[in-house]
Amino acid sequence: MIARNSAGWRGGMVLLLILLFAGSEALAQGCRIGFDLGSTGVRVGSATHPEQAKVAIDYLADIRANHAIDRTIEPTIEALTTLPKVANLPADCTAVAGGYSAWRLALREASPARLAATLRTIHERTHVALFIIPQDVEGNYGYLAAKSLLGAALKTPFILDLGGGSMQIAGATSGWGSDLGQKSWHDLFCKQIQGNSDPVCPANPVGGKAPGRAATLLAPQVAAAKAALGTGLTLTAVTPPVVNAVHPVVRFLAETHRGVTTAVDAQGFSHAALVQAIAQLATRDNAAITELLDGCREQTGQPICAPRLLPMLVTDMLLLHAFMDGLGIARLEVAAAGINNVPGILADPRAAAWAGHYPCYLQKLAEIGGEAFKADPRACGPESGVDRP
Repeated sequence: MIARNSAGWRGGMVLLLILLFAGSEALAQGCRIGFDLGSTGVRVGSATHPEQAKVAIDYLADIRANHAIDRTIEPTIEALTTLPKVANLPADCTAVAGGYSAWRLALREASPARLAATLRTIHERTHVALFIIPQDVEGNYGYLAAKSLLGAALKTPFILDLGGGSMQIAGATSGWGSDLGQKSWHDLFCKQIQGNSDPVCPANPVGGKAPGRAATLLAPQVAAAKAALGTGLTLTAVTPPVVNAVHPVVRFLAETHRGVTTAVDAQGFSHAALVQAIAQLATRDNAAITELLDGCREQTGQPICAPRLLPMLVTDMLLLHAFMDGLGIARLEVAAAGINNVPGILADPRAAAWAGHYPCYLQKLAEIGGEAFKADPRACGPESGVDRP
């Protein structure tokens, strides 16, 4: 069984209105830059400057080592210090940061108090207010970013945001999320189905029975999503694992008549086509998959044959298959949005408010965990403020 947290939420429209209107007022009060600390690295950006910069940091590997974020503290401090300079962002801005899937995992694996101490150390050395962002808030950030970037091109009421350490199905008024992302699902598949705890587990070949076994393993997560969202929904995948790998592969197999007989177009693919693609790949190792996909780079314009993508390609397909089947999703739309969580946290007035009461936030984080970000900073005393450098 999966010992992973998942959550559904409602009232997203209220939050979106807060972000769109109150957030713009908060931004007007001063210059701010934002950081997105996901499972695989750190990104920086600003609402007033187009430049961004990012660096890779494997937080999940750090947590696997001893159930905490500690070995990556120094690289994180360096990233928070140097990335704004790399992106040529103003030096005198207030800096806020969101810690997402890997940081929520660290919150559960270690303790709220230990993570609060880590955040305090990071703040003391960088003056960046780093917050642990709850799952539902991250989902709202993702939908807001996709809607802003895609505009009318986003034709479905929900988006699928599949990251390295979490996934969200998010809409304007409701959503569901889990810390079961591309990497964390791959690890779970290896451990529970293949009996391999190696962090670099070669999952391929996954085996002909993998779709059924994966569906059984994912059943609690699918049931939670179904309870939150219902069935028959339409959604658009907006992140690289689907946009840059799964979709181009399924399309290539269909267009070259390699076992996928259901039509696949540039805008998405059906569940039936995905099932056929899995059947072609499930019994092949990486070398055999590379041979089957010979020519796919030239045909699709996507680096889907790159060796770095192969280990998780089929497990990504198994994850999608379980949710599409369980939620009655006949077709998955695809749109490259390049979303990240920087715009969301910059537009969220709670980040600006908590930055002015950061010691109080850390105290609440130690006491109540990740929901501290949703608490009211106005309940903090005047002594809870922080002085900017």
